[in-house]
Amino acid sequence: ETLNRMIARLQASLRALRRFTADASHELQTPLTVLRADVERAMHPTTPQADRFVALEEAIQEITRMADLVDSLLTLARADEGRFDLHRAPIHLEPIVRDVTETATILGEDAGLVVTLPLVEDAVVLGDAARLRQLFLNLVPNALQYTPRGGKVEMTLSHRNNNAVAFAVRDTGLGISAADLPYVFERFWRADRVRSRATERGGFGLGLAIAQWIVQAHGGTLSVQSRLGRGSVFTVLLPMLV
Repeated sequence: ETLNRMIARLQASLRALRRFTADASHELQTPLTVLRADVERAMHPTTPQADRFVALEEAIQEITRMADLVDSLLTLARADEGRFDLHRAPIHLEPIVRDVTETATILGEDAGLVVTLPLVEDAVVLGDAARLRQLFLNLVPNALQYTPRGGKVEMTLSHRNNNAVAFAVRDTGLGISAADLPYVFERFWRADRVRSRATERGGFGLGLAIAQWIVQAHGGTLSVQSRLGRGSVFTVLLPMLV
């Protein structure tokens, strides 16, 4: 029974590795194809000067997307191997949350959304400030991208009874079906890939996976509650310093 369990875990790991490699290759294939087409268009002798500049601008955008993907993959790979050091120190969360809210407000204005921060209860945690900011920011795009114009995104920072602090992001967006909820933190997973490519503006389905790693590295948890057509709530729980 012990050998069978070990073999089953190895098989699951190999399947996950093959799927991860295939997904990464697929995500790189599209920007590489676009990049090649843009460069060829810019190099063609009959292409007007203005069109060459447009092609080169598009090429730079695709290079940026690939660089973001590679950076995310490196982050997850180092996390898997335990080679990613966190610079822990006592951190006040309120300034980080307010900074993230300002960024979300700017993004929300472009998308026609109302972003609010109705509750902020400061807390001190032992953590890496840069990674915690990345964690909170990674939760914002999902709320903004899947909430129709005129909708609302709400963020809160509040204390919990078990010496924990909760950062929650609520939206009035499209929501996630019950069948899809177990998979939202998987790498490269997206409930609707066609819809995602049209709305994510360069997203690769890695933001939530990175967010979950950051939370776990800080001894916390990341959970989601959602109903299709009624929005979603992503909640981060982190232990407070007392």
